Amino acid sequence: MKRILLLALAAVLVSACAFSIPDKLAQAADKVAAKGADFTPEQWQTANAQFEKLVKQYVDGYDKFSTDEKKKANAAIGKYTATAIKCGVADVAKEVNALLKKIPDSVDAAVEGARGFLEELGL
Repeated sequence: MKRILLLALAAVLVSACAFSIPDKLAQAADKVAAKGADFTPEQWQTANAQFEKLVKQYVDGYDKFSTDEKKKANAAIGKYTATAIKCGVADVAKEVNALLKKIPDSVDAAVEGARGFLEELGL
């Protein structure tokens, strides 16, 4: 009985983590958009490493997300990438695009997200 409860708990935790990735991507993008211009190179390295990890988790679990979750994640990826480029951190764009090539339809959505965010900034 204990094994069944532990397995059920593990399944719930894994599911909860998988469904929170779009939210985590959005939070990271919002944080960078708000404070990225003041980041030190070390802060950018940390933020980029964390963001790339989230993008990898998103790519790996892509089929598990709903259309709305994919839209949210893609918009966040576009926003983060656009902010990084605006702040002179172009390396993140290369890394994120390499991960996104595994799911081609998300590349177009992320590019659209970045384009929309740049337009909002007047760039």
